[in-house]
Amino acid sequence: MNIDEYIEDAIFSEKESHKCFYMLMWENLKEIGYVITNEEGYDVDAIIKAVSLQNLLGEFVYRIYDEVNETGYEDILDYCNSAGIDEDAILAYCRKNGDIEIVEDDFELTVKNALDTVSEFTADKMLQEFPADDVFDYMFTAAYAFEQDFVFDFEDTDELQAFIEANHDQLDNYREEYASVMRWIESGMFC
Repeated sequence: MNIDEYIEDAIFSEKESHKCFYMLMWENLKEIGYVITNEEGYDVDAIIKAVSLQNLLGEFVYRIYDEVNETGYEDILDYCNSAGIDEDAILAYCRKNGDIEIVEDDFELTVKNALDTVSEFTADKMLQEFPADDVFDYMFTAAYAFEQDFVFDFEDTDELQAFIEANHDQLDNYREEYASVMRWIESGMFC
């Protein structure tokens, strides 16, 4: 199985308006070696990291709109299951990663711990690669409908970035309006 194609089709295409953000982050995370998807045995790692991007954007949306972040450990289980990855492989991944708290006899809590831990690592890597203002701009542009200002659909990451550059002043205004969300990003985006 080509895990990159699976992630793009199954995980990143789940919500089309967010896809460009996911793809931009994914490519950047791959470039710095955080996401490795072409080696045997990294399927679980790639799926959890992809779901962690969903989790971070879901938390951002929660903070902007006060909507429940629906991303959870169940998503990891569903995606792994549909990719033919069983619980033993997920548990082996969690055990191999020394930072994930393993709860014996509670597989679901262990997977939840994996999502929380990997989401924190993913947030750290995003903030190492991009200034907090840029992270806000990317997340906000992916998550916000812009109905009162303008409507725009992005075909690819280049269009997303061009849109952000062309609307820098308006995005500055949104950062000021959502100061608490900006503080959340600056403090590490802990979910």
